[in-house]
Amino acid sequence: IAAVHFFNRRVHPYVGPITQPLAPVDLPKAANTLAVMTWNIGYGALGKDADLVIDKGRSLRALSAADIASATQRIAERLAEQSADVICLQENANAGFLNRGVPVRAIIDAALADRHNLFWVDMKSVFVPQFLRLEHGMSVHALVRLRACHAVMFPQDDTSFYLGLKKTYGGMVSRVSVEGSDREWVVFNIHLSAFDPDADSRLHQLQDLLRLAEHEYDQGHFVVIAGDWNMRLTSTDFPHQTDAKDIFWLPYFPQAALADGWKVAVDVETPTVRSLNASYVAGQNYTTIIDGFICSPNVALTHVSTVDLGFDVSDHHPVKARFRALA
Repeated sequence: IAAVHFFNRRVHPYVGPITQPLAPVDLPKAANTLAVMTWNIGYGALGKDADLVIDKGRSLRALSAADIASATQRIAERLAEQSADVICLQENANAGFLNRGVPVRAIIDAALADRHNLFWVDMKSVFVPQFLRLEHGMSVHALVRLRACHAVMFPQDDTSFYLGLKKTYGGMVSRVSVEGSDREWVVFNIHLSAFDPDADSRLHQLQDLLRLAEHEYDQGHFVVIAGDWNMRLTSTDFPHQTDAKDIFWLPYFPQAALADGWKVAVDVETPTVRSLNASYVAGQNYTTIIDGFICSPNVALTHVSTVDLGFDVSDHHPVKARFRALA
């Protein structure tokens, strides 16, 4: 299945269409409501027993292949239970070094065979031996008709090429046909930088993203941005015992960056991410909310909730929301 691959460029962020086979059956157009789910699945390898060296942990591959395969199967089963019109995943992955050869993406696609399943590579290995290769990315899985899906690229940061890994910061933009209307639901699936100094790249990426989203809104479309923002979307005070030095990577989302009427949608009661400086123990790891949604002024939020899985299969929790298009 073809995917869009590209290298760092500081140019207009449009990359091109993602041309992949869609579902084997014709799917219905969306209604004036849309249910969306976002989940960073940690390439199947960041369950509760994992830590990660880049997050001040000790391991690069903390879990066994059997553990990763088990977690991936449970992720796939959880996704198959969802009635969300559009599921946006971050850190989906083909079989590779970091997930010990487990075909995470293929397992998920098989569980969601009744949907449109689209994948875009945003991180891959280059100039490394075969056994070290990997290919990670984002995916969109839809129960409603997608008219198109394309990739966009945001400003890059200095970590975008590191130890044989090529990371491209961008997103997927899905256009969902609406029954009885020439307007569309436009769903962004995004994953912003995580370790850029002073969050400088994140802020530039956010500016580009909001500019693109505002353009879609100006055209009359209903806009939902879903994903892993790598910024604290709201203030939280969940109990933890993590040193401040191990929470170095999480700035607050700049609410002032939003134009009038744009809204952040999160479940303030449940964390969406945990620190990876150590394996997960409730009340010890730092947890906060960095996964969620932003919607345009012509969209009403009717429900949002985070599914608390105890960080069993990923270092992130899935977040679900329902939106309603306003006349």
